[in-house]
Amino acid sequence: MSIRNPEQLKEVLSDPRRLAKAFSRHSYGMLAWVDLFGDKLKSIKDLDNKLVVTKVIADNAKHAKLFSDRARELGETPETYKPPEIGQRIYDILDTYDDIFDDFAYAWGSLIHFSALLSLYHSVADPQSQQVIEQVEDDVIGHLTYLEKYFEANADTPEKKKRAQEIINVADKIYADREDEEIKWYAA
Repeated sequence: MSIRNPEQLKEVLSDPRRLAKAFSRHSYGMLAWVDLFGDKLKSIKDLDNKLVVTKVIADNAKHAKLFSDRARELGETPETYKPPEIGQRIYDILDTYDDIFDDFAYAWGSLIHFSALLSLYHSVADPQSQQVIEQVEDDVIGHLTYLEKYFEANADTPEKKKRAQEIINVADKIYADREDEEIKWYAA
């Protein structure tokens, strides 16, 4: 998945105050996913999927707290973050899906991108921030592993495989577009 300008992003985020802005941004986003998946939870009938979604909700809340606390320690006020229009569109798109297959495909695309970002953040972070990132990375790896298995079992026709890839591509594009926008905000 794409981070279009990884070297520029590394350069900008090598300043801990700017990395704190990234943590604030992700804290906001994680709480948005908590709310969106929380709203979808009652419509999920399959118990295995319901358990996965509740874990995603709990982990996102935990990660939001970790990033929020670290952002605050680095001098940022995370609760003041407001997403740019492109950022809000990420959550609006997720809200339009009404099938767990589509939700999971979008989440998979999101997590692939997020995993790449976490790796990039880790490469420029101070030791305390690296510890926070590592805690989040562990859960993200678990979520990605589950989603890979889910799609191996459930994208069992060419049409379903195509549908999953189309949604992953939607997530990839919008997250890459958002990164381009957020680089400017981090640097400001």
